[in-house]
Amino acid sequence: DKRVILINDSLKEICSDINITSINSLVKSIELDVEIACYITNINGFGELETLMKEIASKPSIYADCLDSWRECLRKNNKEISDKYFDKFWVSAYQRYDICKVNESNAYKNCSGEISIKKNIWNFEHNALTELKELLQLVGV
Repeated sequence: DKRVILINDSLKEICSDINITSINSLVKSIELDVEIACYITNINGFGELETLMKEIASKPSIYADCLDSWRECLRKNNKEISDKYFDKFWVSAYQRYDICKVNESNAYKNCSGEISIKKNIWNFEHNALTELKELLQLVGV
C-alpha cells in the first residue's frame, strides 16, 4: 500500500486525473493521453528485485545460503545489514560463487548482471513471477 501511495504521489506531479488503486490494471489519464499500470516487485509483500531473484534461483546456492550464518554473526555483534542489501549480497554471491568456478577468470564480467540470465540459473516459470507476467500480458509484451 505504501508503494502505491508513493506512485500516486509521483504521478500527481505530472497530472491530476489519475489514481492507481491496484497493481496490474490499466488506468487512463485523459490529461496525458496514456494508460498507466504498475507492478510492485515483492515476495509476500516484502522486498524488491533482489528478493525476487533470490526466490527464483534454480541452482544449488550453498555459498549464498551460508551468508545467513554471517548475518547471524553480525547480529550477535550488534551489527545489522538491511534485508535489501543482504538480498543484493546474496544474489551476488549466488552468481559469483555458486554458478561460476571459484577461480573463474574475469569473474566480474562473466558471473554477474545480464550474463547470468544466459546461464539458466533462474526459474522463469516460478509462481513468484505470476503477477509480473500478468502485467506484461496486460501491456502487450
